[in-house]
Amino acid sequence: MPSDADGERPDVRRAVARDARRRARREPAGTAFWRSLSVLGTVGWSIALPAAGGALLGHRLDAAWATGVRFTLMLLFAGVALGTVLAWHALRGARR
Repeated sequence: MPSDADGERPDVRRAVARDARRRARREPAGTAFWRSLSVLGTVGWSIALPAAGGALLGHRLDAAWATGVRFTLMLLFAGVALGTVLAWHALRGARR
């Protein structure tokens, strides 16, 4: 095995230098926390807002047509489904 004067192999030095360059290109340590927090907020709001909007619209339709809670439940679940799809797309975009 070839080694230089320090007794290290040249491929180890290249690997260490490569890792140092990768670390230098990476984001600063504090930004990863804030990015994760923003993704978490995006996912939460993208589920909560359509669900609340669907429930509100359903409640108004139920009050106008005297149908009990039929529209409230249907539109609440439709809002949760839409929010889940939106959250999925937000998470896929955050990974790229």
